[in-house]
Amino acid sequence: MESQADAVNLICNVKTQQNPESTVGVMTMAARSPEVLVTPTQDLGKILTALHSVKIDNCLHFVPAIQVAQLALKHRQNKNQRQRIIAFVGSPLEDEEKDLVKLGKKLKKNNVAVDVVNFGETAENQAKLEAFIGAVNSSDNSNLLTVPPGPHILSDIII
Repeated sequence: MESQADAVNLICNVKTQQNPESTVGVMTMAARSPEVLVTPTQDLGKILTALHSVKIDNCLHFVPAIQVAQLALKHRQNKNQRQRIIAFVGSPLEDEEKDLVKLGKKLKKNNVAVDVVNFGETAENQAKLEAFIGAVNSSDNSNLLTVPPGPHILSDIII
């Protein structure tokens, strides 16, 4: 969990430093239902505080979480910015592949790019996530990064 928080912190820093108008939000896909912890903001302090309050849970609500993230992006302040969701998946996906493909097509239609970092349950999730990225991908704007098991630092692999 600590390496995941470091990777999220790294991505947030990079995104906000690349463009001063960029905003980053944080949400959790675990627990009873997806929850937005920080709405899109430029304040890295809020993001770090939210990361420290995240609890580890064993169930993952991927499809509803991505739908909530898309809804949060629809209500962003700067409508000229491109929409991107970055998801960290470390638990087995319970969603069916057809549901992931359907969600991917909807995101593609709405010009939302998705990057997925798959770690932990890599073998179990690989086929489903590849189908999802295949459905959402438009002009190579979405990516799947699978982190192999072993003694790796997640933030080093992401860079």
